[in-house]
Amino acid sequence: MKADAPRRLSIIQVFNHYRMPGGEEKYVARIAADLEQTGHQVTRFWRSSAEWSGPTAPPRYEQPFLLWRNQAVLAELRARHEREQADVWILHNVIPVISLGVYRLAIELKVPIIQWLHNYRPFSPSGTLLAGKRFLKPNDPFIAWKETWSGSWNGRLLTGTLALGYAWIRFRRHFASVRAWIPVSEEMKKIFLQAGWPPSRLHTIRHSWNITSEFKPADDAGHFLFLGRMVETKGVRFQVELWRDPALKHLRLVMAGQGPLTEELRGNSPPNVSWIGHVEGREKEKWLRECRAVLFPNTWPEPLSTVAYEAYEAGKSIIVSNRGGMKEIVFDGETGFVLEPSSCRLWKDAVLRLAQNPGLARGLGIQGRKWLETHVSSAAWNKQFEAVIRNVMAGASGSGSTQ
Repeated sequence: MKADAPRRLSIIQVFNHYRMPGGEEKYVARIAADLEQTGHQVTRFWRSSAEWSGPTAPPRYEQPFLLWRNQAVLAELRARHEREQADVWILHNVIPVISLGVYRLAIELKVPIIQWLHNYRPFSPSGTLLAGKRFLKPNDPFIAWKETWSGSWNGRLLTGTLALGYAWIRFRRHFASVRAWIPVSEEMKKIFLQAGWPPSRLHTIRHSWNITSEFKPADDAGHFLFLGRMVETKGVRFQVELWRDPALKHLRLVMAGQGPLTEELRGNSPPNVSWIGHVEGREKEKWLRECRAVLFPNTWPEPLSTVAYEAYEAGKSIIVSNRGGMKEIVFDGETGFVLEPSSCRLWKDAVLRLAQNPGLARGLGIQGRKWLETHVSSAAWNKQFEAVIRNVMAGASGSGSTQ
């Protein structure tokens, strides 16, 4: 491998799709497209969690063992690597189908890994830092046991199996195959540093974005829009409860997305809350174009969501929680509001302020659009990636306790 100058690389992108659609899938696809735009050859080695359901799925009793090392899938990856003569692998989610054995395989093949971080795995088995409803500190030495006892990821058995798998990888030093860990925000990087990750191998690269529409004065039907997965960490329960406040009874809240909380909350929500399911394409553009503002009340340290980019492209303001990385791309009083999570008073006041002043909402949205046009692009993203890849290919990254 030559390290003296940037060059076009053969890259294998490894990703296990989730059962429910979300932002990570889109970002993984965008990474591949951005890399191809600069001449890199990207081979997509993508599998899906859906493979483990239905008549062709492996028996349930085998799945915990396959989670550790899925020999059949890893053999396919080995064959693809040898055929493509890959210089580097870019990893995203690899569980359950691809399996944790991917790190050992990379060592055997002497191929460096760039690991994109979309959540708080591997030091948090669930990726959420949650044990029940309690958030854990990243330097808590008992994170794995607390999450296992709470069954934070699909119950105690699978959480424990995954936690043991990660512990084994660290003990066997299989993470030595990872030459760079990529948090998507500075806030996420801080959390990994607190968890003991080596600073020299953490390289922040925020999500890229390609603006596809010209900015035009948008329609404003006055409703507020939540766009995302219906899970506790996104603050959807708080959002629905907030809309029970009599002061908001004249305002419409549109909940766009799907997830495990959908049925529970939809069946017990106020009449001014509408549920439209998962939307894409022109339908999503319509709801964005016509909303007063986008709401994103995350209750966990959200690494970074592109929902802010979507709002800005449509010329819309956004209200977010100050927990996690969203405060790095939403500027309080300039492109939206950044608030304490789960504060009914603060969130109600911010919503009413925008509801009563459409000119303010429009002005914040215009500033968001200008910021997006100035600061976010595939070209800027690729420049950051090239700096990381030079380090990886030169073997310049340091070592640390997690390796």
